[in-house]
Amino acid sequence: MEEIKLKKIAKISSGMVLKRFIKSMKSSAVPTTKNTEKSRDDYYHITIKSVEDNKIHKNLFEQVSMERTVDDKYLLKKGDIVMKLTPPYSTAVIDFECENLVAPSNFAIIRVKDEFDSEYVSFVLNSKNIRKQLNRLVEGTTLAVIKINHLKELDIRCRDKKEQIKYAELASLLSKRLTLRTRILEIEKELTEDLLSGI
Repeated sequence: MEEIKLKKIAKISSGMVLKRFIKSMKSSAVPTTKNTEKSRDDYYHITIKSVEDNKIHKNLFEQVSMERTVDDKYLLKKGDIVMKLTPPYSTAVIDFECENLVAPSNFAIIRVKDEFDSEYVSFVLNSKNIRKQLNRLVEGTTLAVIKINHLKELDIRCRDKKEQIKYAELASLLSKRLTLRTRILEIEKELTEDLLSGI
């Protein structure tokens, strides 16, 4: 199967350095939907804890007030891919409408071209093959931080877009089933502990 460099299928950039723009910061579980009461200089940013493999937890975003308007290149939108630049290099798609949501500098922002499916690319970036490539790139370094130029050179398996969508749908379904099974096991463990504690 043909492989292609990530830089050929996507625009890749780093997130913004928050300290250069920030006035104040606070944790917030406010959804990133439009809010007319929110100040113009109020933004939300994704956090390390809010991004897992193919999952984004909006309740773990943090609200920040900025000194000035943020450049559009840092503003996330539906379909964008965000990737941690530190281990375990988790990647996820912004699969919801959002406003004033930014990615900090410890994330890469990946915007794929129209002929590629962002969910498929996200699953590929979370695969063992990509993790091996990333580990080779940081091998021997003190800090295992991935550089944007490294990401651009990652080899991605090229498929027809219809195939990409099918693979992404199947991978998403299997991921949901795995999450459900894990939750069922957790509940069964809790029930067993409750039962035994009453004996």
